[in-house]
Amino acid sequence: MGRKSSLRRLPPEILQEVNRLLSEGRFTLAEILEHLRGMGVETVSRSALGRQKQKIDRIAAKLRQSREMTETLVKEIGPSVVEGQQGRLLVQTLRDLVFAHLAARVEEGDLGDPKSLMALARTLKDMAQANRLDQDFETKVRERIQKETVKAVEDVTREAGLSAETVEAIKSRILGVKDA
Repeated sequence: MGRKSSLRRLPPEILQEVNRLLSEGRFTLAEILEHLRGMGVETVSRSALGRQKQKIDRIAAKLRQSREMTETLVKEIGPSVVEGQQGRLLVQTLRDLVFAHLAARVEEGDLGDPKSLMALARTLKDMAQANRLDQDFETKVRERIQKETVKAVEDVTREAGLSAETVEAIKSRILGVKDA
């Protein structure tokens, strides 16, 4: 295995600044190198900056591609994407993308800084929580609809003069509801 990149040996705050400058795309490698020299960092080479820029560009391209895929899915599926099975599918797709990204980072031997990992963990937690909220909401809606339907059946059947036994038979067979 090769040596650790001169960038990875930098303090996290300086590496974060380098990554920010590289990702903004407003500065040349020579300008960033000059900025680093002004900060007293002499160990970073132009080629190391170039490799880091390529890595950032690859990640940005993957993120753009996944964003485009998600937007296409949303357009294709329509507004129901936030409901039910499509919503769960979207959450699962996002989770798969995150894990694929993480696997690629592990393969490269670069897990990134702890703050990035914490942000990733927080994102996964938020996605799982959103999925649970979605499932809870669906359950409550189903329960409300069932209660409203049972009440409507009771009202209509009583108005029609049906006996209590007939009402219970209809609720049991058609709605799957049995009184306790």
